[in-house]
Amino acid sequence: MKTMLLALIVPLALIAAGCQSTGNAAEPPRKPNIVFILADDMGYDLVSHNNPEGMGPLRTPNIDRLARQGMNFTDAHSASAVCTPTRYGLLTGRYCWRTELKKEVLWDYGRPLIEDDRLTVMELLKSQGYATGMVGKWHLGLDWYDEDGNLANENLKIDDAIWKKGPGQAERTLACQERIDWTKPIGAGPTAHGFDYFSGVDLPNMPPYAWIEQDRLIEIPSVPKPKAMFGHDGPMVPGWRLEDLLPRQARDTAQWIRDQSKTDHPFFLYLSLTSPHSPIAVSEPFQGISKITRYADFVIETDAVVGRVMDALDKAGVADNTLVIFTTDNGTAGGFARYGELKKHNVDIRVNFRDDKGSIYDGGHRVPFIARWPSVIEAGSSCDEVICLNDFMATTADLLDAELPDDAAEDSYSILPLLTGEASDLPDRPAVVHHDYRGNFAIRRGKWKLILPSNANGKEGQLFDMQADPKETTDVKDQHQLIVGGLAAVLERYQVSGRSTPID
Repeated sequence: MKTMLLALIVPLALIAAGCQSTGNAAEPPRKPNIVFILADDMGYDLVSHNNPEGMGPLRTPNIDRLARQGMNFTDAHSASAVCTPTRYGLLTGRYCWRTELKKEVLWDYGRPLIEDDRLTVMELLKSQGYATGMVGKWHLGLDWYDEDGNLANENLKIDDAIWKKGPGQAERTLACQERIDWTKPIGAGPTAHGFDYFSGVDLPNMPPYAWIEQDRLIEIPSVPKPKAMFGHDGPMVPGWRLEDLLPRQARDTAQWIRDQSKTDHPFFLYLSLTSPHSPIAVSEPFQGISKITRYADFVIETDAVVGRVMDALDKAGVADNTLVIFTTDNGTAGGFARYGELKKHNVDIRVNFRDDKGSIYDGGHRVPFIARWPSVIEAGSSCDEVICLNDFMATTADLLDAELPDDAAEDSYSILPLLTGEASDLPDRPAVVHHDYRGNFAIRRGKWKLILPSNANGKEGQLFDMQADPKETTDVKDQHQLIVGGLAAVLERYQVSGRSTPID
């Protein structure tokens, strides 16, 4: 979209179609600030705006406020049902299954997943004059070095982990850990891929248990993690407390917003929260606040961090010119949410969709997605178009009228017309591909969703009508063989061609 015709929005057309708006939007500022908040392991039903009755006494008032002030997408999907591949897709606009990571996630000291020559959304924004900052969880691999400056993790395989029992997996990981010189700069991290500023961790539940600023650990992990503390075994900074992670992310985010608001350039902030993913580490002010469970306390604390970001934007006087997106990397992790315990307190977070994190069913990858941009997006609007987190990169390029090269963002499609109200649907958008922990595929076009096992072994796929059957209870493939064949052919074409979006 090269021209925004916001003044031509027709309210009646919007009401009749997928995206519903309450009126006309003003012409947008030229270059808005962008704040992208990605919560971790927080499914669609864990936002009380999306599940008001099921959530019972557990509420997310700050995320709900974003929804009231912006547009709520009801059919948004992470690119995968687990975290690493979703993060790759978000920042590159490309499905992660096109890389060497075909299933699962990166584990301890995983090698970098984003290729050196791959354009990222933060590099795109830097080229357009943006300051770029990241706070929180990276989990896309790093280069760790030994005392001689050689790569310490060069011999790790993509699926190696301390806890795995496969031949050599734990041994290779531990040998890597022993080689690392913690005083050396860290390579291939956020600042190597377009972020001016980074404050965070690789991830909270794997070593090293230490905070990173820019490309260095700010303290040396010199003691072993206590057995009683959650996470994989490994080195830790003395006095490390998991309960300090969220407060630090909130503090660093607010400070960076304050600093950037005093400059004359727009900014992009990626807040990649470590919650409510395990470890369920609730800071002192929030312990017991829900009167439900410790997990519920953690959800409330996560929502409070979103509130602090909104407050920081307000106090800095930049909220009206800032596009804020809140979403999550995949569905809820049921093992840590403990659904049964929540139900004892009248909290049901499995109301709308089947399964949870890791699954090819929608509970694994249907996520909350809320966008607020007061000068452009109509407050209280909603959209039921199918979108994917991969779409962020093409949307950003569209917003800035920037050209994407043919070898970038191959699976990203602009949703800017939906956000602005210029369009109520995207009839030409490619089908969305879903992927799960085990490497299974599904493809979604319109109301149809076809699930195809990654290695069929004689197993048949499943076809669901997501409008009539959003909980995926009834397989209708036998009645719609033409639909099955068509979707399977599209998926194969996307896999073979190397892209799902057309080249302009």
